[in-house]
Amino acid sequence: MSEKREATTTPTAPVLTRRAAVAGAGAAAVGIGLLAAGCSGGGSGSTSTSASGTGGGAAPAAAPAAITLGPASSVPVGGAEVFPDQKVIVTQPTAGNYVGLSAVCTHQGCTVTGVQGATLVCPCHGSTYDLQGKVLKGPAPRALSSATVTVSGGQITLA
Repeated sequence: MSEKREATTTPTAPVLTRRAAVAGAGAAAVGIGLLAAGCSGGGSGSTSTSASGTGGGAAPAAAPAAITLGPASSVPVGGAEVFPDQKVIVTQPTAGNYVGLSAVCTHQGCTVTGVQGATLVCPCHGSTYDLQGKVLKGPAPRALSSATVTVSGGQITLA
């Protein structure tokens, strides 16, 4: 007596080949690279050239125009003036010596807006800096970046 069995099929999961895995990983890497390029903060005014300088593409963008921040008289000797729209601080540690600093705190990127005499204060976590941008009290891990400013005709200009 022979038993009769019916053939059954068991659904199988699709097989992932090495080629498909490598192709998928490559596509993901390209997508991440494009996303990172879009989020890199390269905003207007940034230029990119090849290492050899012969990119063959469009001509590099012209240097951004200088921005007049305000009168030099607004920056007291031994003090500072914050220009929040430009995220720049101009200090005058000694008479006639103007120093440009980034107003972006090196701790978590808040805008340093406080000026207490000769001390610059970040309102987010209390980091303080001197008029040269050096950290006086953390949690900021490093000094403020410099910004190029000039004073001419009584006006402060950000280059």
